[in-house]
Amino acid sequence: MSYIKSHKVFTFILVIVAMVCLLIPVHYLKVFADEKQANGSTIGGVAVSGLNDREIKDVLEKRINEWRSEPVMISGGGEEIRIDSQDIQFDIESSIKNYRNLVDQPFYLFWKSEKVVHIPIHIKENADLKEQISYITSWDSEETYQRVIIQASYLKSHKVEAKVTDFTQLENERIGLTIEQIPENAKGVKALVEGLDGYVLQPNETFSFLSVLENLSDSANTEGLNFVGSMIYNTVLQGNVDILERHPQNELPNYLQPGLNVFVDAFSEKDFQFVNVSKYPYLLKLTVEGEKLKVELFSSIKEMTVELSVAQESIAPRIINRYSKKLPMGTSKLIQEGKAGLRVTVTRIVTMDNDEQKVEEVSRDYYAPTNRIVLNSSIQPETSIEDEESTSNSKNIENLDLNGDGLPDYDHSNDSHDENVYNDDDDLPPGSYYDKGGNLVTS
Repeated sequence: MSYIKSHKVFTFILVIVAMVCLLIPVHYLKVFADEKQANGSTIGGVAVSGLNDREIKDVLEKRINEWRSEPVMISGGGEEIRIDSQDIQFDIESSIKNYRNLVDQPFYLFWKSEKVVHIPIHIKENADLKEQISYITSWDSEETYQRVIIQASYLKSHKVEAKVTDFTQLENERIGLTIEQIPENAKGVKALVEGLDGYVLQPNETFSFLSVLENLSDSANTEGLNFVGSMIYNTVLQGNVDILERHPQNELPNYLQPGLNVFVDAFSEKDFQFVNVSKYPYLLKLTVEGEKLKVELFSSIKEMTVELSVAQESIAPRIINRYSKKLPMGTSKLIQEGKAGLRVTVTRIVTMDNDEQKVEEVSRDYYAPTNRIVLNSSIQPETSIEDEESTSNSKNIENLDLNGDGLPDYDHSNDSHDENVYNDDDDLPPGSYYDKGGNLVTS
């Protein structure tokens, strides 16, 4: 009997508690829960225990603005860049929502203490920040970016230590090598070398010569840019790369084989670009040794062997004759020496580790020949009366109708004239001149 009474009393108490819970507004229960919330919970290192969402937002905005008063300095491996902290975008709304999901409890558990949480402020993805970090090729871009985000999300120090790439493993295998004498007219080569030495090209990453040297292109002249670009081109062709953009020089330089040069020009937007299609990063090393430039391409693993083949077809120059009455009769003068041109085809013979071989055409270039120009005397020897009569009779004979068709057998009007024969410069039409190829140009 006493057991039944106790059971009824316990049931009555539960009913009373349930009715009280139903009568108390949920709002007051949440306030009560906030008051009992464990002291020490933070968002981004900022204490937020006992605060409502509006108050949390206000206090976070204040601390973020204070943190943004200084730039972020990233350094490592002898390199350093400065990041404007205003470029880091904090997502306060998402941070508060995440906080509430972690600490809020159902109203019927209001007597329990809430958890202590320390969470970062959510930061939006920043492609521009990643790009700025990627310019330092000696850094691990992704790891360094994450270090910046972590320190910013907790509003910590503005000084970030970059993750420096370990180059020792990348130098296990030398994939390509080119050594050439630096041309005398190539200026600024050393400055370009300093900007390119140690460049790491990740798999599927594109290399743009003008983009990488954007801040150094004014340090060298055209010859210097073309020389360094050509050296890199010849070297990376020995690796597993795809050439995306390449322009040949108009004239054959005195370095490398024909067809293995490049022309770059920022003004006309002519760039040299290639992409690393290997599974492994490539390390580009440039060294000035005395009067020579050495370019090397390294990788941790050598996937294949590449042999370059350069086929050349010579193009003979034309001989252009000019005539002048200023030269003594029977004499001539060489105005321009001729030089043969070339048609060049570059191919790569690629041998993979499994001995599979493929041949791929890289480029076809045309280098125009330089025409040989000769100036001859236009003065002819004087002819006698007998010679003139003989010539006249010869013409009459040539104009005879021997086949009876009513037309002369030889028509002088069909005589062809040498297109390369010109009068003396003094006899040219006003405003006309000869170009370098010996062609007559009239205005």
